[in-house]
Amino acid sequence: MPGPAPGEGMSGSDHDRPRSGAWTRRRLLAGGVGAAALATGALGAGGLLGPSGTGDRNRQIAEAHRAARLPAIRAALAAARPGFLFLAGNSHAELLGNALAHRSSVVNGGIGGTSARRYAGEIAGLSFPVRAGVAVLFVGTNDILRRADPLSARTAGGFEAATAQLLTWLAAHADRVLVAAVPPLGPEAAAERDPAAVAAYTAILRGLCARHGCRVFDPFADLRDGPPGLTTRAVPPDGVHLRDYDALAAGLETQLRALTAGAPPD
Repeated sequence: MPGPAPGEGMSGSDHDRPRSGAWTRRRLLAGGVGAAALATGALGAGGLLGPSGTGDRNRQIAEAHRAARLPAIRAALAAARPGFLFLAGNSHAELLGNALAHRSSVVNGGIGGTSARRYAGEIAGLSFPVRAGVAVLFVGTNDILRRADPLSARTAGGFEAATAQLLTWLAAHADRVLVAAVPPLGPEAAAERDPAAVAAYTAILRGLCARHGCRVFDPFADLRDGPPGLTTRAVPPDGVHLRDYDALAAGLETQLRALTAGAPPD
């Protein structure tokens, strides 16, 4: 999913975080290093920061954001206490991390605008001085771009291989690994991303977890209120990010409590 919209580059301070539930488009655009560009693949397809003519500028902003995120993640890991929650993956992870910034036990490892393959390369050199209790992975949104033919065997296979690498890496550093189902898209995003690939890539994630011993859960279940792969509750004109990451954060905390109590997170 594209890069950080609201906060993909935000610090998570009280100034950056919304005081109430809704993450409006204004908030998405307000903070941090041009979060928006990070997010839509907007690197050209008329994303949050403008039409395709601004593609080069958006790409530069996204690259700058990624470059800034890695040192921030390293610093957070260096200060982490054993048993912390590690959020990994794309801008959904990063924005969720901002919404959970009130929890001292969270390390926000999200990097807006990244695909599974790119994220695997970006985080390969990260060091975990202490072990995480739970790692939660968000991937898929930036892997289902139509231009990549996401339902082809080649692209789907590449996603599966990169995610398998991520799961192996996360399992080496966390006691438990959860993987989020691929979130639905707003209709605005359907021209650039394939809604049919949402279910297909979630199925790939389920197959991987069956083999790797992790669990897939669906924090976006209530948002699947449109045709297959679509939602009415994404932020226009992006169609990728959600209106309310505080609600997503509350749902994740419920899932984590259930996991601790021994209940399956799905």
